[in-house]
Amino acid sequence: MTDETRREIARRLASELALRTVISPRRPGQGFQTFGEFKRTIGVAGSGLAWHHIVGQTTSNLQRFGAQAIHNTGNLVRLEHGTGSIHQEISNLYNSVQPELTGTNTLTVRAWLGTQSFEEQQDFGIRVIIAFGGTV
Repeated sequence: MTDETRREIARRLASELALRTVISPRRPGQGFQTFGEFKRTIGVAGSGLAWHHIVGQTTSNLQRFGAQAIHNTGNLVRLEHGTGSIHQEISNLYNSVQPELTGTNTLTVRAWLGTQSFEEQQDFGIRVIIAFGGTV
């Protein structure tokens, strides 16, 4: 995917977020203390797939929201994994600077997202998955 395509997705997401009036409720699910415990209980994602945290498993998010919210069946989805996959493209977007989305020329999307509430991060994460052609 080109940088221009990624910027176009960021512009579309920014428009969607500007129009948002209701934040999606937390997706219910079973929580785990670690990602490893989740995978031992639920299993591997499957061939060519990876588990993707809708609300990222950053140190800050784990401290703010707790492991049971982050490593939760309501916060993890299977995504195609590998070079050029939806999982890689989402990571590329999160690691890029997208001023039209974040309102800043200095923060990556991931850093900007980390300032949002759990519900806002989850709503955004779901929108990103859908924007890249995935399902939740």
